[in-house]
Amino acid sequence: MDIAFIDNLAYNRDSVMHKASALSKVTMVALVIAAVVISTEALVFVIALAILLTTFSISNLPVLRILPFAGYAFIFSLIFAVSSIGGGITPIVVILKAVTAAVSMLLLITTTPYPQIFALGRKIFPTILLDAMLVTYRSFFILMEQVERVIIALRMRGGYSPLRVVGNLDIMGKVVGHGFIHAWELSENMQNAMLIRGYRGGMPVSAARKHSIKYSLLPVLLGATVLATAVFA
Repeated sequence: MDIAFIDNLAYNRDSVMHKASALSKVTMVALVIAAVVISTEALVFVIALAILLTTFSISNLPVLRILPFAGYAFIFSLIFAVSSIGGGITPIVVILKAVTAAVSMLLLITTTPYPQIFALGRKIFPTILLDAMLVTYRSFFILMEQVERVIIALRMRGGYSPLRVVGNLDIMGKVVGHGFIHAWELSENMQNAMLIRGYRGGMPVSAARKHSIKYSLLPVLLGATVLATAVFA
């Protein structure tokens, strides 16, 4: 996942969604997730996805380049869906639930600079917890990039082949182990760098900009529409 690409979309695009406040868009995501939790109707999620994808289009965002990021949710939900066959919920609903929630989050982070999102957390979470969330957010993308580079190196050296399932599992186990050790080293280096720069708790996060209420109504209405569809469907 390319964090520079997401940051560029959040900072440099101009649309109604970009002009809406971070609080209104977080509210939209909360309403969509509430709909995901309470509904088991596939039609509800189809309508929700249609609304969200339409919003991507009117937000001047490259939909086809953003949607592959929801593939992570699709893959993990597919595993859970297969394991829950025969249960009280159909596999397609499980997948639609995960993808709908993921797409709503993508709409949030591609239209809202992440400092504005974390600035909202200042009023809710302890400072140390918010600092940990901010560092984790950045570190996740760094680690994902490192893992992608290791996998590319393995492919170039012939260490990974789609036809060798057992061998690939062994190699992927080593990649995960390497990633864990690298994550440990990264956390230590980051902690030392923060202490050297005078960190005493409370990383500076810029407050959200002033937004017009008329722009902030759109995401709230979208979220409310999805939730109402889930309730009355």
